[in-house]
Amino acid sequence: MASTLMFYLLQAKMESGCIHGISLHGMQHIAVGFAYDTFLFAKAQEENIQNILDSVAPFSVASLIINMEKSSRINIFARHFHFPSWQGRKIECGIIFRHLGYPLGVNVSAKDQIQWVLCKIKSKLNSWHASQWPLHIRIRIVQSFLQSYVMYYTLLLDWKKCHLYVFDSLIKNFYARRHTTVLWSLHLRTLYVPLKARGA
Repeated sequence: MASTLMFYLLQAKMESGCIHGISLHGMQHIAVGFAYDTFLFAKAQEENIQNILDSVAPFSVASLIINMEKSSRINIFARHFHFPSWQGRKIECGIIFRHLGYPLGVNVSAKDQIQWVLCKIKSKLNSWHASQWPLHIRIRIVQSFLQSYVMYYTLLLDWKKCHLYVFDSLIKNFYARRHTTVLWSLHLRTLYVPLKARGA
């Protein structure tokens, strides 16, 4: 809730001219939330950045504190990018960096983006242990849980039709895993053993 209010405050201050965001396709942008982090888009002037930090300072009461030492300053297209007071990391224009493992920057290859998304989806598929479920249950798992998960991550990609076969093959492999009954037999054995031990 507090983060939503913070975004509205930054938007209002930008519209009033107190702080300056960046212009993209004729629209001004200032902030976006991603997981537990916030991306601030600002005109590369030390005074402007300080004004933004001063604007969000009251939200420290709600534990929305900007950790300057862990924060990174990323140059998108600024010519002058030198701020002596900045304590955190500095990422120059053209350098590919990662946020929560996802590659960001200018000219990130589709292969790198797809690889990260594939790792996430494979991890989720493996967590369901496909071989423990019969086919009709696996179909329900994909429809109920994995389909939306795959769709969410493919939205992060600037994908082409030829890339989709990779995701298609992942789902087909999940369906095609051989169903084993080892866990069921172990479960039944543990039910019957105590009865035999009591002489039943």
